[in-house]
Amino acid sequence: MRYRVTGGQDGISGIDVADKRYEAGDEVELTVKQSEWLLEQGYVEAIDASAKKSKNAPVVVEEVSTEPEVI
Repeated sequence: MRYRVTGGQDGISGIDVADKRYEAGDEVELTVKQSEWLLEQGYVEAIDASAKKSKNAPVVVEEVSTEPEVI
């Protein structure tokens, strides 16, 4: 799958894959195993349409009541 290097938390970090350096903004081909921790840590983002759909799945948020519970 294809990924774009995001630069991590500081926005300027690159990654090394197969003895080649990729900087923020570069595109790179990675296996699922290679990309797992890079995705979790924010160093890459998926650029394939199918990967973006699964990554951006809707999140369900429950509203928290600020009223005190009466027992």
